[in-house]
Amino acid sequence: MNTKILFPILALVLILLACGEEENVMPPGKVSGVEVIPTNGGAKIICQLPDDSDVLFAKAYYTNTLGQELFAVSSLYNDTLYLKGYNDTEEHTVQVVAVNSSRIQSEPVEVKIRPLISNIEMVKESIEIMPEFGGVKINWTNPAADIVYTWLTYKEEGGEESEPIYLSSSRKNESLIVRGMTTNPKEFFVMVEDFYENKTEKVTKGNHTPIFEEEIDKSLWTLVENLSVDGNAHEGRTAHLWDGEMDYLGSNGQGSYAMISRDNNGGQLNFPLDIVIDLGQDDAVVNRFTLWQRAYWYGNETEYYYYQDENFKAFRLYTSDDKVNWTLIAEHSLEDPRDSEGRVPEDYIKAAIEGHSYNLPSAVELSRYLKLSITENFGSEIYVNVSELTLYGSN
Repeated sequence: MNTKILFPILALVLILLACGEEENVMPPGKVSGVEVIPTNGGAKIICQLPDDSDVLFAKAYYTNTLGQELFAVSSLYNDTLYLKGYNDTEEHTVQVVAVNSSRIQSEPVEVKIRPLISNIEMVKESIEIMPEFGGVKINWTNPAADIVYTWLTYKEEGGEESEPIYLSSSRKNESLIVRGMTTNPKEFFVMVEDFYENKTEKVTKGNHTPIFEEEIDKSLWTLVENLSVDGNAHEGRTAHLWDGEMDYLGSNGQGSYAMISRDNNGGQLNFPLDIVIDLGQDDAVVNRFTLWQRAYWYGNETEYYYYQDENFKAFRLYTSDDKVNWTLIAEHSLEDPRDSEGRVPEDYIKAAIEGHSYNLPSAVELSRYLKLSITENFGSEIYVNVSELTLYGSN
């Protein structure tokens, strides 16, 4: 008897489900109240979804300047569609539809848009190039903060144009330094590309002459002992910081580094730990510097010691003409890349081998004295190690 009752009920449920599916096949109503607001390289379309209960979002179909077929979607809670990818200011046609829960689309509403000048054109116009040590500095403004790719080339008089140097950024205000150039005068050219592969025309940004760059002469440096920590633990003499030799894997304790020990400094590491250097000149100009970690640890000739407990982690760099009043030049902290077992990814090892290089926002005229102030290591309460410091600019 129960079985006889169950079959009719099941049949009724299936019929109701089938009816529901048939209802979802119906397309929703059209979008309405469409408003178009031109934007740089696109448009913002505001529209009202139909009252259909199962409508999910609006969708816009469009073809950009390069002929790429693109789309943009809104949501039930957001009535705005953002169209991007244009690199012209011509009129374009956009098809806007409503989409329901069954992904059925309404009849399209045709919308006309006319984009404003593209973001990459504004980036191109804003680019400024100025001479820098060993190269040039390139600045630009990116109002939309979209990813842009700037192609930089240069040509000396009578020579061929260089291979492109690719620079990318999504920052609103970017400033980058490109080095590795001779000090001969050069004409510089730029072209800007966006995510959609739109490109601007290549334009000249004038003639510029890179400034001669050299290593600041470390043969003149001496330690100001009364203002410096005792960094002469074991073989790690403080003067190794500027002897021109970097510690290396497998050096078996004979590599070059400065080691600061708590035992030589009152029984504990009281950060900051200062190393004060008399530069032997007071007219040097520095624009960048490189700092190296210790690479080797006793009894381990197969694994680098980079980013381990006794290496420096954070530091400040100062200059002074009287050893009393100090001007901050730079402040940085190394990222700790170690996993839970202390392992370091290969790309971080390679970066440490090359040395940690830092560009100053602008060149600094150094006074007579330089102070390296180590503010943190990677965890040790006994030692801090640092291998080498090199400054670049002009003597």
